[in-house]
Amino acid sequence: MAVVATAGWAAALAYPAASLLALANGANDICNSVGTAVGAGALTMRQALVLGCIAEAIGAVTIGPFVAQSIASGQIHVAAFAGSPRTFVLLMLSSLLGAGISTLLATLYGAPISATHGIVSGIVTVALLSGTHGALDLGGIGFTLLGWAASPLAGLAAGFAVSLLVHRLVLGTRSPAAAAAKRQPLLLALIASLSFLFLLLKGPVFLRRRVAGRPLLALGAALAGGAAVAAASLHASGREQAARPRAELDEVQRRFVPLLVLAGLCEHPRAPESTREHPRAPESTREHPRLLLVLAGLTVALAHGANDIDRDDPRVGNAVGPLAAILATPAEGPVALAPAVPPTAMLCGAGAFVVGILTLGERTISTVGSKITTLTPHRSFATQTGAAVAVLSSSACGLPVSTSHCLVGAVVGVSLAEKLCGVPNTGLDLTVLSKIVVGWVVTIPLAAAVAAAAFVLLSWLTCPHRPYNEGGEILHNATARGE
Repeated sequence: MAVVATAGWAAALAYPAASLLALANGANDICNSVGTAVGAGALTMRQALVLGCIAEAIGAVTIGPFVAQSIASGQIHVAAFAGSPRTFVLLMLSSLLGAGISTLLATLYGAPISATHGIVSGIVTVALLSGTHGALDLGGIGFTLLGWAASPLAGLAAGFAVSLLVHRLVLGTRSPAAAAAKRQPLLLALIASLSFLFLLLKGPVFLRRRVAGRPLLALGAALAGGAAVAAASLHASGREQAARPRAELDEVQRRFVPLLVLAGLCEHPRAPESTREHPRAPESTREHPRLLLVLAGLTVALAHGANDIDRDDPRVGNAVGPLAAILATPAEGPVALAPAVPPTAMLCGAGAFVVGILTLGERTISTVGSKITTLTPHRSFATQTGAAVAVLSSSACGLPVSTSHCLVGAVVGVSLAEKLCGVPNTGLDLTVLSKIVVGWVVTIPLAAAVAAAAFVLLSWLTCPHRPYNEGGEILHNATARGE
Protein backbone atom coordinates (compact mmCIF):
# COMPACT_ATOMS: atom_id res chain seq x y z
CA MET A 1 0.00 0.00 0.00
CA ALA A 2 1.28 3.41 -0.91
CA VAL A 3 2.01 5.79 1.91
CA VAL A 4 -0.52 8.60 2.01
CA ALA A 5 -0.87 11.80 3.95
CA THR A 6 -4.05 13.59 4.90
CA ALA A 7 -2.59 17.06 5.11
CA GLY A 8 -3.94 20.25 6.66
CA TRP A 9 -5.69 21.10 3.40
CA ALA A 10 -8.34 18.49 4.27
CA ALA A 11 -9.45 20.26 7.45
CA ALA A 12 -9.07 23.65 5.77
CA LEU A 13 -11.53 22.60 3.07
CA ALA A 14 -13.78 20.43 5.25
CA TYR A 15 -14.97 23.18 7.59
CA PRO A 16 -16.13 25.57 4.83
CA ALA A 17 -17.73 22.71 2.88
CA ALA A 18 -19.61 21.44 5.94
CA SER A 19 -20.64 24.98 6.85
CA LEU A 20 -22.03 25.51 3.35
CA LEU A 21 -24.16 22.37 3.57
CA ALA A 22 -25.31 23.14 7.13
CA LEU A 23 -26.24 26.70 6.14
CA ALA A 24 -28.20 25.56 3.10
CA ASN A 25 -29.79 22.67 4.99
CA GLY A 26 -30.89 24.88 7.86
CA ALA A 27 -32.42 27.43 5.49
CA ASN A 28 -34.19 24.77 3.46
CA ASP A 29 -35.45 22.52 6.26
CA ILE A 30 -36.78 25.25 8.56
CA CYS A 31 -40.03 25.16 6.56
CA ASN A 32 -40.62 21.63 7.87
CA SER A 33 -41.00 22.91 11.42
CA VAL A 34 -42.57 26.37 11.16
CA GLY A 35 -43.80 26.76 7.58
CA THR A 36 -47.37 25.68 8.29
CA ALA A 37 -47.51 27.74 11.50
CA VAL A 38 -46.56 30.87 9.56
CA GLY A 39 -49.08 30.08 6.83
CA ALA A 40 -51.83 29.72 9.43
CA GLY A 41 -50.92 32.94 11.22
CA ALA A 42 -49.91 31.15 14.42
CA LEU A 43 -46.45 32.73 14.11
CA THR A 44 -45.15 35.76 12.29
CA MET A 45 -42.19 35.29 9.99
CA ARG A 46 -39.86 36.94 12.49
CA GLN A 47 -41.14 34.82 15.37
CA ALA A 48 -40.76 31.68 13.28
CA LEU A 49 -37.17 32.48 12.33
CA VAL A 50 -36.14 33.32 15.90
CA LEU A 51 -37.86 30.32 17.50
CA GLY A 52 -36.53 28.05 14.77
CA CYS A 53 -32.98 29.27 15.37
CA ILE A 54 -33.27 28.71 19.12
CA ALA A 55 -34.69 25.21 18.77
CA GLU A 56 -32.17 24.18 16.09
CA ALA A 57 -29.23 25.49 18.13
CA ILE A 58 -30.43 23.82 21.34
CA GLY A 59 -30.96 20.54 19.54
CA ALA A 60 -27.55 20.71 17.88
CA VAL A 61 -25.43 21.77 20.84
CA THR A 62 -27.10 20.47 24.00
CA ILE A 63 -28.82 17.22 23.05
CA GLY A 64 -26.87 16.42 19.91
CA PRO A 65 -24.92 13.23 20.46
CA PHE A 66 -21.19 13.06 20.27
CA VAL A 67 -20.73 10.13 17.93
CA ALA A 68 -21.43 10.11 14.20
CA GLN A 69 -21.88 6.43 13.48
CA SER A 70 -21.77 4.76 10.08
CA ILE A 71 -21.36 7.97 8.10
CA ALA A 72 -22.05 6.41 4.72
CA SER A 73 -23.74 3.24 5.94
CA GLY A 74 -26.34 1.96 3.52
CA GLN A 75 -24.80 3.54 0.42
CA ILE A 76 -21.18 2.39 0.38
CA HIS A 77 -19.03 -0.08 2.27
CA VAL A 78 -16.74 2.23 4.22
CA ALA A 79 -14.37 -0.65 4.93
CA ALA A 80 -13.55 -0.77 1.21
CA PHE A 81 -11.62 2.48 1.70
CA ALA A 82 -9.52 1.12 4.58
CA GLY A 83 -6.40 1.24 2.47
CA SER A 84 -7.27 4.50 0.75
CA PRO A 85 -7.83 7.20 3.37
CA ARG A 86 -7.08 10.02 0.93
CA THR A 87 -9.72 8.76 -1.48
CA PHE A 88 -12.21 8.55 1.37
CA VAL A 89 -11.42 12.14 2.39
CA LEU A 90 -11.86 13.35 -1.18
CA LEU A 91 -15.13 11.43 -1.44
CA MET A 92 -16.53 13.08 1.68
CA LEU A 93 -15.32 16.54 0.68
CA SER A 94 -16.76 16.24 -2.81
CA SER A 95 -20.08 14.97 -1.48
CA LEU A 96 -20.33 17.88 0.96
CA LEU A 97 -19.70 20.35 -1.84
CA GLY A 98 -22.20 18.68 -4.18
CA ALA A 99 -24.94 18.56 -1.56
CA GLY A 100 -24.18 22.05 -0.28
CA ILE A 101 -24.31 23.74 -3.68
CA SER A 102 -27.40 21.86 -4.87
CA THR A 103 -29.28 22.52 -1.61
CA LEU A 104 -28.31 26.19 -1.66
CA LEU A 105 -29.57 26.60 -5.23
CA ALA A 106 -32.83 24.84 -4.35
CA THR A 107 -33.27 27.17 -1.37
CA LEU A 108 -32.72 30.23 -3.55
CA TYR A 109 -35.25 28.70 -5.93
CA GLY A 110 -37.70 28.41 -3.02
CA ALA A 111 -38.10 24.64 -3.32
CA PRO A 112 -38.13 22.54 -0.13
CA ILE A 113 -35.92 19.53 -0.84
CA SER A 114 -33.90 16.98 1.09
CA ALA A 115 -30.19 17.63 1.51
CA THR A 116 -29.90 13.90 2.12
CA HIS A 117 -30.62 13.27 -1.55
CA GLY A 118 -27.73 15.48 -2.56
CA ILE A 119 -25.16 13.95 -0.25
CA VAL A 120 -26.20 10.37 -1.03
CA SER A 121 -26.08 10.95 -4.79
CA GLY A 122 -22.68 12.59 -4.38
CA ILE A 123 -21.28 9.73 -2.30
CA VAL A 124 -22.50 7.09 -4.75
CA THR A 125 -21.23 8.99 -7.81
CA VAL A 126 -17.77 9.64 -6.39
CA ALA A 127 -17.49 6.06 -5.13
CA LEU A 128 -18.10 4.90 -8.70
CA LEU A 129 -15.68 7.47 -10.09
CA SER A 130 -12.93 6.48 -7.67
CA GLY A 131 -12.96 2.91 -8.95
CA THR A 132 -12.71 1.49 -5.43
CA HIS A 133 -13.56 -2.21 -5.61
CA GLY A 134 -16.61 -3.30 -3.61
CA ALA A 135 -17.46 0.21 -2.46
CA LEU A 136 -21.16 0.33 -3.40
CA ASP A 137 -23.92 -1.23 -1.31
CA LEU A 138 -26.48 -1.89 -4.04
CA GLY A 139 -29.12 -3.23 -1.68
CA GLY A 140 -28.89 -0.17 0.55
CA ILE A 141 -29.03 2.18 -2.43
CA GLY A 142 -32.17 0.49 -3.75
CA PHE A 143 -33.83 0.73 -0.34
CA THR A 144 -32.97 4.42 -0.13
CA LEU A 145 -34.47 5.06 -3.57
CA LEU A 146 -37.65 3.31 -2.46
CA GLY A 147 -37.85 5.64 0.55
CA TRP A 148 -37.41 8.69 -1.66
CA ALA A 149 -40.32 7.62 -3.87
CA ALA A 150 -42.52 6.74 -0.89
CA SER A 151 -42.01 10.03 1.00
CA PRO A 152 -44.55 12.28 -0.78
CA LEU A 153 -47.05 9.43 -1.13
CA ALA A 154 -46.87 8.64 2.59
CA GLY A 155 -47.32 12.31 3.44
CA LEU A 156 -50.28 12.62 1.07
CA ALA A 157 -52.04 9.57 2.55
CA ALA A 158 -51.43 10.64 6.16
CA GLY A 159 -52.47 14.26 5.53
CA PHE A 160 -55.62 13.07 3.78
CA ALA A 161 -56.56 10.79 6.69
CA VAL A 162 -55.86 13.37 9.42
CA SER A 163 -57.82 16.04 7.56
CA LEU A 164 -60.84 13.75 7.27
CA LEU A 165 -60.56 13.03 11.00
CA VAL A 166 -60.46 16.74 11.90
CA HIS A 167 -63.40 17.41 9.61
CA ARG A 168 -65.43 14.63 11.18
CA LEU A 169 -64.61 15.58 14.78
CA VAL A 170 -64.74 19.38 14.51
CA LEU A 171 -65.37 21.20 11.27
CA GLY A 172 -68.14 19.01 9.93
CA THR A 173 -70.26 19.13 13.09
CA ARG A 174 -73.29 21.35 13.63
CA SER A 175 -71.41 23.47 16.15
CA PRO A 176 -67.70 23.58 15.23
CA ALA A 177 -66.93 26.01 18.06
CA ALA A 178 -68.36 23.71 20.72
CA ALA A 179 -66.76 20.66 19.11
CA ALA A 180 -63.35 22.36 19.01
CA ALA A 181 -63.56 23.33 22.68
CA LYS A 182 -64.73 19.84 23.64
CA ARG A 183 -62.10 17.98 21.66
CA GLN A 184 -59.17 20.33 22.21
CA PRO A 185 -57.67 18.06 24.93
CA LEU A 186 -57.85 15.12 22.51
CA LEU A 187 -56.12 17.06 19.74
CA LEU A 188 -53.53 18.39 22.17
CA ALA A 189 -52.83 14.87 23.44
CA LEU A 190 -52.50 13.66 19.84
CA ILE A 191 -49.96 16.25 18.73
CA ALA A 192 -48.04 16.08 22.03
CA SER A 193 -47.82 12.29 21.76
CA LEU A 194 -46.57 12.57 18.19
CA SER A 195 -44.02 15.17 19.30
CA PHE A 196 -42.71 12.91 22.07
CA LEU A 197 -42.63 9.93 19.72
CA PHE A 198 -40.77 12.01 17.13
CA LEU A 199 -38.13 12.91 19.72
CA LEU A 200 -37.81 9.29 20.87
CA LEU A 201 -37.40 7.87 17.37
CA LYS A 202 -35.74 10.72 15.47
CA GLY A 203 -34.14 12.86 18.16
CA PRO A 204 -30.97 12.56 20.27
CA VAL A 205 -29.15 9.26 20.17
CA PHE A 206 -29.34 8.60 23.93
CA LEU A 207 -33.14 8.54 23.65
CA ARG A 208 -33.14 6.40 20.52
CA ARG A 209 -30.89 3.84 22.18
CA ARG A 210 -33.28 3.49 25.12
CA VAL A 211 -36.20 2.56 22.89
CA ALA A 212 -34.27 0.71 20.17
CA GLY A 213 -36.01 -2.58 19.46
CA ARG A 214 -38.81 -1.74 21.91
CA PRO A 215 -41.54 0.02 19.92
CA LEU A 216 -44.21 -0.57 22.58
CA LEU A 217 -42.05 1.22 25.15
CA ALA A 218 -41.64 4.22 22.85
CA LEU A 219 -45.36 4.30 22.05
CA GLY A 220 -46.35 3.98 25.71
CA ALA A 221 -43.98 6.73 26.81
CA ALA A 222 -45.23 9.04 24.05
CA LEU A 223 -48.89 8.42 24.91
CA ALA A 224 -48.21 9.01 28.59
CA GLY A 225 -46.45 12.27 27.78
CA GLY A 226 -49.31 13.39 25.55
CA ALA A 227 -51.88 12.60 28.24
CA ALA A 228 -49.85 14.54 30.81
CA VAL A 229 -49.65 17.60 28.55
CA ALA A 230 -53.40 17.50 27.90
CA ALA A 231 -54.15 17.13 31.61
CA ALA A 232 -51.85 20.03 32.47
CA SER A 233 -53.55 22.18 29.84
CA LEU A 234 -56.99 21.39 31.26
CA HIS A 235 -55.82 22.15 34.79
CA ALA A 236 -54.24 25.47 33.77
CA SER A 237 -57.35 26.47 31.81
CA GLY A 238 -59.60 25.70 34.77
CA ARG A 239 -57.48 27.69 37.18
CA GLU A 240 -57.37 30.66 34.80
CA GLN A 241 -61.15 30.73 34.49
CA ALA A 242 -61.64 30.39 38.25
CA ALA A 243 -59.16 33.16 39.02
CA ARG A 244 -60.69 35.72 36.67
CA PRO A 245 -62.38 38.42 38.79
CA ARG A 246 -66.08 38.97 38.33
CA ALA A 247 -65.56 42.72 38.28
CA GLU A 248 -63.22 42.37 35.30
CA LEU A 249 -65.84 40.42 33.38
CA ASP A 250 -68.48 43.02 34.19
CA GLU A 251 -66.19 45.80 32.94
CA VAL A 252 -65.53 43.97 29.69
CA GLN A 253 -69.24 43.41 29.21
CA ARG A 254 -70.12 47.04 29.94
CA ARG A 255 -67.48 48.59 27.67
CA PHE A 256 -67.02 46.27 24.72
CA VAL A 257 -70.19 44.27 24.14
CA PRO A 258 -72.19 47.28 22.83
CA LEU A 259 -69.34 48.11 20.45
CA LEU A 260 -69.22 44.54 19.17
CA VAL A 261 -72.97 44.53 18.60
CA LEU A 262 -72.77 47.83 16.71
CA ALA A 263 -69.87 46.53 14.60
CA GLY A 264 -71.85 43.41 13.79
CA LEU A 265 -74.84 45.43 12.65
CA CYS A 266 -72.72 47.66 10.43
CA GLU A 267 -70.43 45.00 8.92
CA HIS A 268 -71.47 43.24 5.75
CA PRO A 269 -71.78 39.48 6.39
CA ARG A 270 -69.73 38.73 3.26
CA ALA A 271 -66.79 40.95 4.16
CA PRO A 272 -63.55 39.98 2.35
CA GLU A 273 -61.87 39.15 5.65
CA SER A 274 -64.35 36.34 6.23
CA THR A 275 -62.99 34.35 3.30
CA ARG A 276 -59.45 34.23 4.59
CA GLU A 277 -60.23 31.57 7.18
CA HIS A 278 -61.78 28.15 6.92
CA PRO A 279 -65.40 28.72 5.85
CA ARG A 280 -66.64 26.30 8.49
CA ALA A 281 -64.41 27.51 11.29
CA PRO A 282 -65.97 30.15 13.57
CA GLU A 283 -63.66 32.60 15.26
CA SER A 284 -63.72 30.68 18.52
CA THR A 285 -62.34 27.56 16.84
CA ARG A 286 -59.39 29.26 15.17
CA GLU A 287 -57.32 29.72 18.31
CA HIS A 288 -57.37 26.10 19.39
CA PRO A 289 -54.74 24.69 16.96
CA ARG A 290 -52.25 27.56 17.26
CA LEU A 291 -50.50 26.24 20.37
CA LEU A 292 -50.49 22.78 18.83
CA LEU A 293 -48.83 24.09 15.67
CA VAL A 294 -46.09 25.89 17.60
CA LEU A 295 -45.47 22.83 19.80
CA ALA A 296 -45.20 20.50 16.80
CA GLY A 297 -42.97 22.91 14.90
CA LEU A 298 -40.51 23.40 17.74
CA THR A 299 -40.32 19.64 18.25
CA VAL A 300 -39.38 19.10 14.62
CA ALA A 301 -36.78 21.88 14.78
CA LEU A 302 -35.29 20.48 18.00
CA ALA A 303 -35.02 16.99 16.55
CA HIS A 304 -33.61 18.33 13.26
CA GLY A 305 -30.84 20.17 15.07
CA ALA A 306 -29.96 17.06 17.06
CA ASN A 307 -30.11 14.79 14.02
CA ASP A 308 -27.75 16.96 12.02
CA ILE A 309 -25.04 16.44 14.61
CA ASP A 310 -25.52 12.70 14.28
CA ARG A 311 -27.99 10.62 12.37
CA ASP A 312 -28.00 6.88 13.02
CA ASP A 313 -29.61 6.61 9.65
CA PRO A 314 -28.54 5.10 6.35
CA ARG A 315 -29.52 8.26 4.51
CA VAL A 316 -26.51 10.23 5.77
CA GLY A 317 -28.34 13.55 5.52
CA ASN A 318 -26.15 15.81 7.65
CA ALA A 319 -23.14 18.05 7.39
CA VAL A 320 -21.31 17.41 10.66
CA GLY A 321 -21.05 13.63 10.26
CA PRO A 322 -18.95 13.78 7.07
CA LEU A 323 -16.90 16.60 8.62
CA ALA A 324 -16.13 14.40 11.62
CA ALA A 325 -15.22 11.53 9.29
CA ILE A 326 -12.75 13.75 7.42
CA LEU A 327 -11.16 15.06 10.61
CA ALA A 328 -10.88 11.55 12.08
CA THR A 329 -9.31 9.95 9.01
CA PRO A 330 -5.69 9.18 9.88
CA ALA A 331 -2.73 9.85 7.66
CA GLU A 332 -2.07 6.13 7.68
CA GLY A 333 -4.26 3.26 8.74
CA PRO A 334 -7.93 2.31 8.43
CA VAL A 335 -10.76 4.76 7.98
CA ALA A 336 -12.70 5.43 11.19
CA LEU A 337 -16.16 3.85 11.01
CA ALA A 338 -17.51 5.73 14.06
CA PRO A 339 -15.62 9.02 14.28
CA ALA A 340 -16.03 11.24 17.32
CA VAL A 341 -17.53 14.65 16.66
CA PRO A 342 -15.29 17.40 18.11
CA PRO A 343 -16.92 20.42 19.79
CA THR A 344 -15.66 22.69 17.02
CA ALA A 345 -17.59 20.64 14.46
CA MET A 346 -20.77 20.83 16.54
CA LEU A 347 -20.46 24.59 16.94
CA CYS A 348 -19.72 24.91 13.23
CA GLY A 349 -22.90 23.03 12.36
CA ALA A 350 -25.10 24.86 14.87
CA GLY A 351 -23.78 28.27 13.84
CA ALA A 352 -24.29 27.54 10.15
CA PHE A 353 -27.86 26.37 10.83
CA VAL A 354 -28.66 29.67 12.52
CA VAL A 355 -27.07 31.79 9.79
CA GLY A 356 -28.92 29.86 7.10
CA ILE A 357 -32.28 30.19 8.85
CA LEU A 358 -31.91 33.93 9.42
CA THR A 359 -30.66 34.76 5.93
CA LEU A 360 -32.54 32.39 3.62
CA GLY A 361 -35.14 30.58 5.70
CA GLU A 362 -37.96 32.86 4.61
CA ARG A 363 -37.86 31.52 1.04
CA THR A 364 -38.98 27.95 1.74
CA ILE A 365 -41.23 29.02 4.63
CA SER A 366 -43.19 31.20 2.19
CA THR A 367 -43.47 28.34 -0.30
CA VAL A 368 -44.89 25.87 2.22
CA GLY A 369 -46.88 28.40 4.22
CA SER A 370 -48.73 30.31 1.52
CA LYS A 371 -47.82 29.48 -2.07
CA ILE A 372 -48.98 25.86 -2.46
CA THR A 373 -52.43 26.51 -1.00
CA THR A 374 -54.15 28.73 1.55
CA LEU A 375 -53.47 27.39 5.05
CA THR A 376 -55.72 27.99 8.05
CA PRO A 377 -54.97 26.81 11.60
CA HIS A 378 -56.95 23.60 11.18
CA ARG A 379 -55.46 22.87 7.76
CA SER A 380 -52.00 23.50 9.14
CA PHE A 381 -52.68 21.26 12.12
CA ALA A 382 -53.76 18.45 9.80
CA THR A 383 -50.73 19.03 7.56
CA GLN A 384 -48.16 19.03 10.37
CA THR A 385 -49.77 16.04 12.05
CA GLY A 386 -50.01 14.14 8.78
CA ALA A 387 -46.34 14.75 8.00
CA ALA A 388 -45.34 13.58 11.48
CA VAL A 389 -47.45 10.43 11.13
CA ALA A 390 -45.89 9.71 7.73
CA VAL A 391 -42.32 10.14 9.00
CA LEU A 392 -42.86 8.10 12.16
CA SER A 393 -44.75 5.26 10.50
CA SER A 394 -42.12 5.03 7.77
CA SER A 395 -39.34 5.03 10.36
CA ALA A 396 -41.11 2.26 12.26
CA CYS A 397 -41.06 0.23 9.05
CA GLY A 398 -37.37 1.00 8.59
CA LEU A 399 -38.01 3.03 5.45
CA PRO A 400 -35.82 6.15 5.06
CA VAL A 401 -38.07 9.05 4.06
CA SER A 402 -37.64 12.79 3.65
CA THR A 403 -39.49 15.08 6.06
CA SER A 404 -39.63 17.81 3.40
CA HIS A 405 -41.25 15.48 0.89
CA CYS A 406 -43.68 14.14 3.49
CA LEU A 407 -44.71 17.68 4.43
CA VAL A 408 -45.41 18.73 0.83
CA GLY A 409 -47.34 15.51 0.29
CA ALA A 410 -49.38 16.22 3.44
CA VAL A 411 -50.28 19.71 2.17
CA VAL A 412 -51.65 18.13 -1.01
CA GLY A 413 -53.46 15.40 0.95
CA VAL A 414 -55.21 17.90 3.23
CA SER A 415 -56.35 19.97 0.26
CA LEU A 416 -57.73 16.90 -1.52
CA ALA A 417 -59.56 15.74 1.62
CA GLU A 418 -61.24 19.09 2.14
CA LYS A 419 -62.22 19.23 -1.51
CA LEU A 420 -63.81 15.80 -1.09
CA CYS A 421 -65.76 17.13 1.91
CA GLY A 422 -67.09 20.02 -0.15
CA VAL A 423 -65.02 22.74 1.53
CA PRO A 424 -64.42 25.73 -0.81
CA ASN A 425 -61.15 27.59 -1.33
CA THR A 426 -59.00 24.44 -1.22
CA GLY A 427 -57.32 24.77 -4.61
CA LEU A 428 -53.68 23.87 -5.17
CA ASP A 429 -51.28 26.04 -7.12
CA LEU A 430 -50.06 23.50 -9.65
CA THR A 431 -47.35 25.87 -10.87
CA VAL A 432 -45.76 25.96 -7.42
CA LEU A 433 -46.14 22.19 -7.03
CA SER A 434 -44.45 21.65 -10.39
CA LYS A 435 -41.63 23.94 -9.28
CA ILE A 436 -41.12 21.87 -6.14
CA VAL A 437 -41.13 18.55 -8.01
CA VAL A 438 -38.61 19.93 -10.51
CA GLY A 439 -36.41 20.88 -7.56
CA TRP A 440 -36.65 17.35 -6.19
CA VAL A 441 -35.70 15.77 -9.51
CA VAL A 442 -32.91 18.17 -10.47
CA THR A 443 -31.21 18.03 -7.06
CA ILE A 444 -29.99 14.47 -7.53
CA PRO A 445 -28.09 14.78 -10.85
CA LEU A 446 -26.93 18.30 -9.98
CA ALA A 447 -25.38 17.19 -6.68
CA ALA A 448 -23.84 14.18 -8.40
CA ALA A 449 -22.32 16.33 -11.17
CA VAL A 450 -20.92 18.90 -8.73
CA ALA A 451 -19.49 16.16 -6.51
CA ALA A 452 -17.85 14.43 -9.48
CA ALA A 453 -16.33 17.68 -10.73
CA ALA A 454 -15.11 18.53 -7.22
CA PHE A 455 -13.54 15.08 -6.85
CA VAL A 456 -11.61 15.41 -10.11
CA LEU A 457 -10.54 18.97 -9.33
CA LEU A 458 -9.49 18.26 -5.75
CA SER A 459 -7.58 15.17 -6.85
CA TRP A 460 -5.64 17.25 -9.35
CA LEU A 461 -5.07 20.18 -6.96
CA THR A 462 -3.85 18.09 -4.06
CA CYS A 463 -1.76 15.73 -6.15
CA PRO A 464 -1.52 17.30 -9.62
CA HIS A 465 1.07 14.87 -11.06
CA ARG A 466 0.39 11.69 -9.12
CA PRO A 467 -1.33 8.75 -10.80
CA TYR A 468 -3.95 6.48 -9.21
CA ASN A 469 -3.10 3.00 -8.02
CA GLU A 470 -5.42 0.04 -8.51
CA GLY A 471 -7.49 0.96 -5.46
CA GLY A 472 -8.14 4.49 -6.63
CA GLU A 473 -5.52 5.95 -4.27
CA ILE A 474 -3.35 8.87 -5.32
CA LEU A 475 0.33 8.00 -4.99
CA HIS A 476 3.19 10.11 -3.68
CA ASN A 477 5.78 11.50 -6.08
CA ALA A 478 8.29 8.99 -4.80
CA THR A 479 5.97 6.09 -5.44
CA ALA A 480 4.99 7.45 -8.87
CA ARG A 481 8.66 7.58 -9.88
CA GLY A 482 9.10 3.98 -8.76
CA GLU A 483 11.47 4.88 -5.92
